[in-house]
Amino acid sequence: MLERWLWRTYRLRMAVLLLGAVLLMPWIVYLSVSLPRRYVAHNWDRTWVGFDVLLLAMLLLTAVLGLRRRPLVVVTGFATGLLLICDAWFDVMTADADDIALSLLTALVVELPLAALLIAASLQRFRTLVGAVAHDV
Repeated sequence: MLERWLWRTYRLRMAVLLLGAVLLMPWIVYLSVSLPRRYVAHNWDRTWVGFDVLLLAMLLLTAVLGLRRRPLVVVTGFATGLLLICDAWFDVMTADADDIALSLLTALVVELPLAALLIAASLQRFRTLVGAVAHDV
């Protein structure tokens, strides 16, 4: 009974994910033709500072979990890597002519290599954890 419920729940989650992906496709097309090339953003300073505070918190949390050898470091390390990729993307894509060189340099030398390191380490740790669990079973 429980196994059937778990399977049904899993299938429902997968259906929701697929539906979300299908609905996102026309939305992306719509945005690509309807968004203005230039837009004055409100709360620009608070948006970037807030994002960087989140990134700082995730970097620190990942470091603490890593130092304590906690399995949750897999999740925080992977998420932090993704946040660094997003940070690099938006830094480069929103930079004006005066800032593009620094944005590209920061992305290529700091953010993307650190993201790759965090994601690779997270996947390696995940494989180790899965292997240990499979070995114990």
